[in-house]
Amino acid sequence: MTKPKNPVPSAEVADEIAAPGAIDAPATMEEAPPTYAKLGVTPASVCNRIRVLDAETGALIAKVIEADAEAGRVVRYAVENGALVRDGDRYQTIEDERPIRIEWSTGNQKDSF
Repeated sequence: MTKPKNPVPSAEVADEIAAPGAIDAPATMEEAPPTYAKLGVTPASVCNRIRVLDAETGALIAKVIEADAEAGRVVRYAVENGALVRDGDRYQTIEDERPIRIEWSTGNQKDSF
């Protein structure tokens, strides 16, 4: 038995032919930023796009290692005069318990990771 040269399209294909581009329309809303991020656990593509802010002052928290907005916890590297602080053969870290926000950076803003 031979196949027909022009088979009848499926319902999905027929809809796409009737309204071209309707299926590939871009999403109008971007997903919400994560409430938790950690270097080495969260994908680098996500860490490179988020910034962590103090919820009360709106100040950027830099050199973040781990951020949990729900628990209000930030682990970050200690910085003095623009350089990381060493403690022996390791970099010194600071653990803060305070309200924080995690946002997507817009490209003109510094990220925290």
